[in-house]
Amino acid sequence: MKKFAALLLCFVSFSAFAAGTVFMSGFEDLPLMDGLKQSEGAAVAFDSPDGRIVEAYAQSDDAAKPKILAYYAKTLPQLGWKKQKSDADSLSFMREEEELSVSVDDGTPATVRFKLMTRDKD
Repeated sequence: MKKFAALLLCFVSFSAFAAGTVFMSGFEDLPLMDGLKQSEGAAVAFDSPDGRIVEAYAQSDDAAKPKILAYYAKTLPQLGWKKQKSDADSLSFMREEEELSVSVDDGTPATVRFKLMTRDKD
């Protein structure tokens, strides 16, 4: 019964999270932070039997780099991503055989680059 209650709580929490969230097209579960707008026509996706690469961009006129990076550092682990490394400009996460990088270029507008790649299991 405790397992069922825990599973139900996780489902309700994720449903509440997902209900008002816009996701990046081309990615299964990559949320688009409020204030970011996905760049149209800038997404690239390659699929092969060996894996995939997906790259997309978003921009914001009012969100600063630290706020964007903090949002993804907090949000992505809730979706199963494990943070691998971070610096002043980027974050890197792993989940199963996939690596996701989020990098931000300051400017007006700030540009966020999302890149997902399949990695070999070690």
